[in-house]
Amino acid sequence: MQIGRKDIVWNFMATFMRVASGLIVLPLVLKLLPTQEVAIWSIFITIGSLATLLDFGFSNSFSRNITYIFSGAKTLKAKGHEIVENNDKGIDYGLLKSVIVSMRRYYGILALAFLAILFISSPFYLTTVLKQYSGSKTEVWISWFTYGALVAYQLYTYYYSSILTGRGLIKQVQQITIISHTCRIIVSVIFLLLGFGLISLVLGQLASDVVNRSLCYSAFYDKDIKKSFKDVALIPVGQIMKIMTPNAIRIGITTLGTFFIGKAIILIAPLYLTLPEIASYGITKQMIDLIMSIGSIWFATFYPKITLHRVKNEKEDIKRMYIKGNLTLIGTFIICGIGLVAIGPQLLLIIHSKTHLLSTLMILVLLISGFLDSNQNMATSFLLTGNEVPFMKSTLISGILSVSILFYCFYFTSLGMWGLLISPLIAQSIYQNWKWPFEVIKQINLRPIDYISTIYQLLRR
Repeated sequence: MQIGRKDIVWNFMATFMRVASGLIVLPLVLKLLPTQEVAIWSIFITIGSLATLLDFGFSNSFSRNITYIFSGAKTLKAKGHEIVENNDKGIDYGLLKSVIVSMRRYYGILALAFLAILFISSPFYLTTVLKQYSGSKTEVWISWFTYGALVAYQLYTYYYSSILTGRGLIKQVQQITIISHTCRIIVSVIFLLLGFGLISLVLGQLASDVVNRSLCYSAFYDKDIKKSFKDVALIPVGQIMKIMTPNAIRIGITTLGTFFIGKAIILIAPLYLTLPEIASYGITKQMIDLIMSIGSIWFATFYPKITLHRVKNEKEDIKRMYIKGNLTLIGTFIICGIGLVAIGPQLLLIIHSKTHLLSTLMILVLLISGFLDSNQNMATSFLLTGNEVPFMKSTLISGILSVSILFYCFYFTSLGMWGLLISPLIAQSIYQNWKWPFEVIKQINLRPIDYISTIYQLLRR
């Protein structure tokens, strides 16, 4: 598995493209769309995150086990992993194809489940949200169901990027990301300028996803894979799912807790706050999320290689890579956070945006919360390379606590928007934000001198 500096460059370029696709389209969105439509789009994005929730942890489990297979593992375990010798590089293509067939079956069922949930819940939820909406409700309903069909398609093809990442084809994943986001920009801008409003953003996302999934499929199924898959014996789907399910369920419950912490509050908030307030929160949160994505680039790029080092039990390499990921995250939040606070509001004034960022103090609170969550996510992702999920219960408890605090703030206080900001921060800070980073520190025996040594080595290059 060859992952190097070129992969980092492509990852940065892909992340830049994700940022650019937002920054290029965002001025038009803020200038052409009313604040209420911007708020509705923020809700749409949250609905899209339901795909991650319904996945219930299987994409992570599938991707990790595909990395194990490409690292030479001949058997998969429900817990833990097989230690592979350095000279054993053979790939069990029968096992690999069996995992992929199981993935396809699972995500097909999920896509149908999502559509059923959407059609049953929409008349109740969207009708309530649209009570304070003064624009064309018909346009919102059309956009809503079009976006729902798109999310179902995303679910059905959810595993495409997982199999590429599991194989270590990081550069190809990022190149595909660049192409697909370029399509999103072109389609969104054209339809926005033509006056299609909210549906323009849905069509742009649709074009991006179709291109992305098609190219991912073509990149993975090259001549070697197709040839190797011929006439291999398949393991029954039930047997594969039996191996994947225990940890996937643990990750799924963890995802449910994460959804409560970061996404459910967006669905609850429109029932208590105004749409302009939701729009300001949504735009600010998107920018914080971009900073989180940029800060995680290094670690995400080398994650398959970190998993490989874990399988090979190469402890010093694991420690060195974790430190570099941590340093990248810290540097990104310092630089980009200062930039957002100092320049962000002025940029929106320049483009005559109808939607504004939150206040400086609120942005700082979101930045602190975002950094703590990113640091925690890096630690939990590392723990997952060992095919164990020790953080399931705590994440679910934190999620329930976050929603409970939010309801308390809305019902018994006049905090308003502040309640939305502090609920997840309080719930996470009590345990999650510090527990799992310290768990990694203990596992790899991480000391301050290791950070100093790594920084010294980086400065000498």
